[in-house]
Amino acid sequence: MNAGRTVDSHAQLPVIVDAMGGDHAPAAPVQGAILAAREHGVSVILVGHQDRVRSLVPDTGLGELIRIHHAPETVGVGEEAVAAVRQRTGSSIVVAMELLKAGRGGAVVSAGHSGAVVAAAVLHLGRLSGIERPGLAIPFPTTVGRWVLVIDAGAVVDPRPQWLVQQAILAAGYVRAVWGVLQPRVALLSNGEEPTKGNRLVRETHQLLAAALGPSFVGNIEPHKIPDGIVDVVVCDGFTGNILLKTAEGAAALVQQTLRVALARHWYTKLLGVLLRPTLRREMLRLDYRAYGGAPLLGVAGLVYIAHGRSDAWAMRQAVLAAASAARSGLLAHLEEIAASQLRERSQPAG
Repeated sequence: MNAGRTVDSHAQLPVIVDAMGGDHAPAAPVQGAILAAREHGVSVILVGHQDRVRSLVPDTGLGELIRIHHAPETVGVGEEAVAAVRQRTGSSIVVAMELLKAGRGGAVVSAGHSGAVVAAAVLHLGRLSGIERPGLAIPFPTTVGRWVLVIDAGAVVDPRPQWLVQQAILAAGYVRAVWGVLQPRVALLSNGEEPTKGNRLVRETHQLLAAALGPSFVGNIEPHKIPDGIVDVVVCDGFTGNILLKTAEGAAALVQQTLRVALARHWYTKLLGVLLRPTLRREMLRLDYRAYGGAPLLGVAGLVYIAHGRSDAWAMRQAVLAAASAARSGLLAHLEEIAASQLRERSQPAG
């Protein structure tokens, strides 16, 4: 965050962790929270079935940092998001959002049903003033050693153009505040660089982004150009963004497996593999979703970080640390300022 910015009231509050969310819950969320508490002194509230969660928390002397809040229900991955959130009021994700709304924590972290997390955040926290739909912002690796923020990565699969503009503005604000990029370059994902390329949504959004962002909007970008690091924010609908990221995950896995097979083929390639292992491990970590842990849901009236469903303990640790850092930095207040500013501009009469 920029020096001198006022830290909001959530700064010293614990991170609320959905202990029942994710493919490896409750073990991975609980272990990740313990790592964050033990290594960095982060205070956490574990929300989930009390007996199951308590059995995973050893007597480590972290009693002041780790608390458990009972939630008897969970939302399954196959359930319809909005219906499940409305019906399962005792689910861990709903209870977590209610705790955040009540001011009991500074942020929520969940690796559970992403649709349910988004629905619970919107229904229980509400949206920032001036923001019609939130967007999931996920860091995307580049060849130049820094990230590109992709929004939306799955929160809204069928948006309107103006929603994407709002998400772009929030993402640019996030990049300025968290990554320290003073003038973020924003691009629109399309199948060609020309303004006339893309479907109707892309073409209409292009015009609105150009008008809203001015020179900060650099036009369309094709998917294969994202890793070049020539922009800071890439805007797209949630369906396209989710497909983009899952394809990238598959490509990264393919590269890893191909290298593993190639280096195991002969004695001399095995020797080379041993020599290269530290370097390869370091570089492949940049392609691993676990490195950033959780992605912020921008546009809701609270700090919500959504972790990958396959997150292990280390990935959950990263997500908890990211959420704690955001709460300390006053990120929510900054995003509220951005949203309010955009609302004021839209309310002013033309001319």
